[in-house]
This record gives sequence, structure tokens and C-alpha cells, in this order.
Amino acid sequence: FPLREIGGDSSILMPKYTLKLPGVIMIFLSQGLCLDPTAVTKAFTQCHIIIYVSIFVFAVYPAVVMVVTTLLESMGYNEYFRVGMIVTSVMPTTTAMSTILTTLSGGTVPVAVANATLN
Repeated sequence: FPLREIGGDSSILMPKYTLKLPGVIMIFLSQGLCLDPTAVTKAFTQCHIIIYVSIFVFAVYPAVVMVVTTLLESMGYNEYFRVGMIVTSVMPTTTAMSTILTTLSGGTVPVAVANATLN
């Protein structure tokens, strides 16, 4: 493909700065403008929900994944699969994904945004 290099990170177009960064800024800006400021402020004051979600996401879920993958490894699964699943289990979701899934499930979007921001 003759023009493949023109879209590379080191090309003159610099897509990392001309496309990716402005795109991310536009997504976060549009998402933030759709939220009610008082609801966001109230969401940050609901510490019990944020603490509960953080404990579940960063302690309970990884512990369950560790137990399950240890059992799978004893059944013959690859060690790299176990390590990959454990690493993946402790990675937080993106703000956009938290917002989308919370909206689809009928949850409180400002609390999801606050939790994703703090995590």
C-alpha cells in the first residue's frame, strides 16, 4: 500500500496530535456538557457508593479472578493466560464505557462518572 507511511505516528500529519488528542477532548467535553453540574457535585459527595464500587472493582473481583484462574491453571491452562486475566481484572474501565453501561442499565450517570474519574 503506497500511502501507508503517511498515517504513521512519525509522519508529517502527526495523527496522534491532529486526530487522536482532539477526538478524545471532544468526547470528554461533549459528555461533560451533558451532565447537570449539581448532580455531578452531589455524586462526588456520595462517598459510600464510590468506596463500595472501588472495593468491589479492585479487591473482590480480582480475588475471584485469581481463584478461578488458579483453578484453571491446575487444570492445564497456560500460566500466561492466568497472568493476563489477573492484570486485566485490576484495570479500571474508561469513563466512556462506565457512562455507556450505566446509561443502558438505568443507573446514575453522574455517580459513574465520579467513580471512573477517581479510579
